[in-house]
Amino acid sequence: MSTLPTKRHKVKIVTSDMHLSAGRFIDGVQNPHEDFYFDREFCEFLEFFSSEPYGEGCEVELILNGDVFDFLNVPLQGEFQDVVTSAVAVEKLHLIFAGHPEVTRALQAFVRKPGKRVVYNVGNHDMDFFFPAVREEFCRVIGGESWTPEQVWVNAEKEFLDYPEGLRIYHGNQFEAVHTTNYEQPFITENLPEPILYMPWGSVYVLKIINRLKLEREYIDKVKPAKLFMLFSMLFDPIFTLKFILLSSFYFIHTRFIYNPRRRATIANTLAILKEEVTPFYGLEDDARLVLDENTSVQAVIFGHTHGPMQRFYRDGKTYINTGTWTRMVNLDLRYLGQSNKLTFALVEYDEQGLPRATLEEWFGLQRPHRPFNF
Repeated sequence: MSTLPTKRHKVKIVTSDMHLSAGRFIDGVQNPHEDFYFDREFCEFLEFFSSEPYGEGCEVELILNGDVFDFLNVPLQGEFQDVVTSAVAVEKLHLIFAGHPEVTRALQAFVRKPGKRVVYNVGNHDMDFFFPAVREEFCRVIGGESWTPEQVWVNAEKEFLDYPEGLRIYHGNQFEAVHTTNYEQPFITENLPEPILYMPWGSVYVLKIINRLKLEREYIDKVKPAKLFMLFSMLFDPIFTLKFILLSSFYFIHTRFIYNPRRRATIANTLAILKEEVTPFYGLEDDARLVLDENTSVQAVIFGHTHGPMQRFYRDGKTYINTGTWTRMVNLDLRYLGQSNKLTFALVEYDEQGLPRATLEEWFGLQRPHRPFNF
């Protein structure tokens, strides 16, 4: 069990990849695209970290580190929109709030308490936050009409959060060409009546392929490593796998090599994506270690994105943590083989000198709140 804070202390709690979408039911019909089933647990999580000993006198910053809201999994009139305007993005935001009313109320209650703050860091399933209207509406719903950045704030300015104590937090998608976006130019505006959101290939892949095939194999996006999953599928589910490959190839060629004013594709990015497809993916630890090596002032780096919880304490005193996911996953890696429902998060505590110590924790509930995560 981690040491509980004393009065006038501060902590940060970092979660990612919860993938809240439009709720378990849409118009009374079960929604196959909802991946988040831990509303009660997350509400209790927020209650715990805003009550004693984390109550008044303790500064608690909740960092929602990307893909907490999953705009890619929210259908409008039964369809997944690949042309996203500001109005479309705001409508999807409202559907997420409506689909998870308990979580919405818990976030509202959290920021109303003294010293509590919510920071949202954009990932690849929630790029709709690049629209100023979406950020404004999120902050208004969570913080109220008179909200302030000290209560709730969305980072859409750069790919990471930097703290002066030596802590840096990335979602992690920018380290993969398939999910990379341009923070300075997140919209396509040329020859269009209004800006639309730039969709990297990874987003098109989810909208056009994964969301369609989940109706046939609901687990298709819940198994990792994905390349190993495809290899097994070729052996045990060849017809479906062939359909998957053909559909993926069609949309890749259509979106990367055929001009469309609503798309943006470069040769360099396309080649980088193809290189990733033929290269084994071992997670983002090497990228995290490079961040630590290139930035001497950074002592701890926290990622999400991969859905694989990880904690590394290095000999030079630096730390890497991946916060994993609050969705159900199946892992084919022999080191972590099996199904996982781990509710993991990063806990950053500060010593008397104001220096942070980050650990990976697992949430169990109010009766047995959390403990160090065991692999």
